[in-house]
Amino acid sequence: MDAESYSVSEAARKLGVSIPTLKRMAADRELQTFTTPGGHLRVRAESLEEMRDGNHKRSTRPAPPSSVLTNRREKVEELGLEAQELRAKREISKLKAEEQAEERRQQEALEASERHAEIEAEAEAQEQERWRQEQAEKRERREQERQLAQFHSGWLKKAAEVLADKNFSWLAGPQRKEVLKEVEEEIRDRQPEEEPCMLEIVTQTIVDVTAPWYAGSQWQARLKEAMGRAIRGLPYGVTDTERTRAIAAVRKALEGVAKNAEEFEIRAAIAEAVEPVRQAVEKRNLTERVTTWAVWQLPWSRTDSDERCIRRECAEILAELPDGVSEEDAKEALEETIQEAKEEIEDRKARKERKRKKASLIQYGLSEITSYLLRLRQEKVISSEEYWDSELREELTGTVRNALKEEISGEESNKEVKKLVHDIVDEELEIVEEEDEELE
Repeated sequence: MDAESYSVSEAARKLGVSIPTLKRMAADRELQTFTTPGGHLRVRAESLEEMRDGNHKRSTRPAPPSSVLTNRREKVEELGLEAQELRAKREISKLKAEEQAEERRQQEALEASERHAEIEAEAEAQEQERWRQEQAEKRERREQERQLAQFHSGWLKKAAEVLADKNFSWLAGPQRKEVLKEVEEEIRDRQPEEEPCMLEIVTQTIVDVTAPWYAGSQWQARLKEAMGRAIRGLPYGVTDTERTRAIAAVRKALEGVAKNAEEFEIRAAIAEAVEPVRQAVEKRNLTERVTTWAVWQLPWSRTDSDERCIRRECAEILAELPDGVSEEDAKEALEETIQEAKEEIEDRKARKERKRKKASLIQYGLSEITSYLLRLRQEKVISSEEYWDSELREELTGTVRNALKEEISGEESNKEVKKLVHDIVDEELEIVEEEDEELE
């Protein structure tokens, strides 16, 4: 469906005139228009179609005037037509000027639009070029960063290989970490262009960082070697406790030794530190040797108790002797104690031997009772009843045993014991001495 009205721009486009011309035509009431509540001019569609078809009509004509009036009106109209013609010419000139101005404006607008488009195109091209340059720079930076990271990681790996060399085997774990940290900082300050001299830079950095430690390790190695010699030089028989005490004394003594000290100064300080331990060990070894010698001086009949006793007494005597006493002096100091122990052991041995022999002589004496009684029966000194009398025999056995225990010492001979037994039996049987002598 066709629109009932058109806007000024739509109506001008349909009539093929400019907007000012259309507004003038509306002002001259050549077109029927109205104003919207919003203040916009609208052209009725019917009036526009009539103008396009040439059928546009003005307001209803009045009744025909009189001839005079008609002449005058004709004259007026003639003048009016001439004025309109002039006005139309002016309007046409004005319209042409306006159209030309409009054309110029449109041309200028078109040119401005074209210039703007060109500027925008140029700006877009510049923006694209700038973006391409930025991307290229980013790629270049990434490549440089990759090469730099590869350069750094490669030389860090090379530094680790250098540290793995046997020349740096003395480094401890924390020291190796610190060296790698210093080398990493040095490498990060370097660029790939410095590749030819990087090995020298890395090696020198490692040497510079480890130099103080190396000097300290050399010093510690000297001290450790000297300490080891001193500890190994302690006398045989040193205990773990004494060795630990000696090491502690050496470490304390070395704290006061300057790092530029000569070897003999170090050895002197260590020897002085271990001297108390050395003397204690030597004295203990001397005590052990001399007490063992003392034990071997005792008779073979010595007991374990004798050995323990002599060792204890010798240790007490040796403990009172001054440090550094010679082995000969120590043995001389023990002579009296050893002699007393020997005499005591010999005396105990003699007592034991006498006791054993006394028991043997008593047994011999008891066995002699039967022999003697048999002899007396054979010689008819006693009767057979008396010989076989068990009570008598038992009584004689008890009497002889008690008498021998009291009277003999163990040093008597069998003959003496035999005679003593005969006397006891004779006395118990009340046999006269003469008969006994005859029997003998």
